[in-house]
Amino acid sequence: MIAHQNCIVRDDRRVVLVLALGASTALTIALGVTDPAGEPSYPTRFLVWNLFLAWIPFVMALWFSVVRRPWALVAIGVVWLAFLPNAPYLVTDLVHLGGEQSELWRHILQFGFAAWTGTLLGVVSLRIVHVHVERLCGRVAGWSLVVGSTGLCAVGVVIGRFQRWNSWDLVTSPKGVVATTVEWVRSPIANVRSTGVAIAVAAFFAIAYVTTWALDGLGGRPQGGRSPL
Repeated sequence: MIAHQNCIVRDDRRVVLVLALGASTALTIALGVTDPAGEPSYPTRFLVWNLFLAWIPFVMALWFSVVRRPWALVAIGVVWLAFLPNAPYLVTDLVHLGGEQSELWRHILQFGFAAWTGTLLGVVSLRIVHVHVERLCGRVAGWSLVVGSTGLCAVGVVIGRFQRWNSWDLVTSPKGVVATTVEWVRSPIANVRSTGVAIAVAAFFAIAYVTTWALDGLGGRPQGGRSPL
């Protein structure tokens, strides 16, 4: 009976998570519409595409949490990790912030909501995968996944922002992605700006995740010790 109640709580919270993240995404998109008093346009279409990419790791994490076959876990996990950098990448879209004074506040709100939504999508997806891996393989494996994913996520953000590679380039142009990434890793001082961004993104994503992890236990865990996620 208690186990059944815990499952209901977890399912309810997942529904709330999806609705909240969906609402944040919808608001971000809505804020991209220009002043209706003028000629309608949508100058920040790239944010819509980036939001779509940020949702992929979240969806893959939900899928990952319900499969049991080892080969399926590996396959879904690889896709999840390949697309995970697209979530915190939205924070770097703040570089596009600007515009006329009359539009500036709308831009601040839109890019702010985009960064918030991307961060949450990344952190929540990592939390879901972490919980599942910890349940299957133990605490050490779970936290090793968190550390490794955070570092690789920061690398992914850098090669996306500065080298302009996309997640699917890992399949279509793997040699190019590897070559440019290795060149950057070999000369971190020569590429001090991208190296600094990588360190900052890793620190930001790690702090965001640890904060979420800590909040998860503030109200006490349901009986059985499993995370509500």
